[in-house]
Amino acid sequence: MACKFKLLEELDPETREQLLAEHREIQIPANHQLLFQSDWGEDVYVVVKGILKARCLNLQGEESVIALMGAGAMIGDLSLISSKPIRSVDVLSITACILHKLRARALQEAMANSRRFNQVLARLQAQRLTALGNRLMLMHEDATTRLLATLLDLACLNGPGDDPLQPIPAIAQQEIALIAGLSRGTTSTLINKLRSNGTLEQSEAGLRFSTLTPLRRRNLLP
Repeated sequence: MACKFKLLEELDPETREQLLAEHREIQIPANHQLLFQSDWGEDVYVVVKGILKARCLNLQGEESVIALMGAGAMIGDLSLISSKPIRSVDVLSITACILHKLRARALQEAMANSRRFNQVLARLQAQRLTALGNRLMLMHEDATTRLLATLLDLACLNGPGDDPLQPIPAIAQQEIALIAGLSRGTTSTLINKLRSNGTLEQSEAGLRFSTLTPLRRRNLLP
């Protein structure tokens, strides 16, 4: 499940402006690794546009996707509250992204002077734990449910408003399979099935849901 808590939107205008003052805007292409697990680092970013994933690799190099992040998400903020600024996961871009890199001093001042900032930061961590728990539960569901949930997250993160009817980003089916915890072959077969039964349709902007009924039937929509 995607973590859709947007920290900056929860802050008062003054604190938000202080955090964004003199920020640095960076652009990264798809498949760019922004953070490396176990590296030291204190840089904190806010996603302006695009979709990224947090992942871990096991000893055999197999990937497990922990979360998806889109516009408004904060990345790297665990370094603000950890005793050692060691990255807990890899973060890679799924699509081309625009990010704001926040100034370390502005973040430190917000933590020291804004009770609201610290409360919102704590809520962000709580929402991430909830999203991770939901994702772990989802991995016990059938393949169709897992694929639908993945496509739903990708559609909602692919633009403003968390709209499930937004186009799904044009990414490789292997990437979709990794996020859903499925094989490439199963993912391809199910996408073709969802097209043929009218759940998905090909629009000018890309593949999108044509009906939300199967999502509601599986309690994937709030």
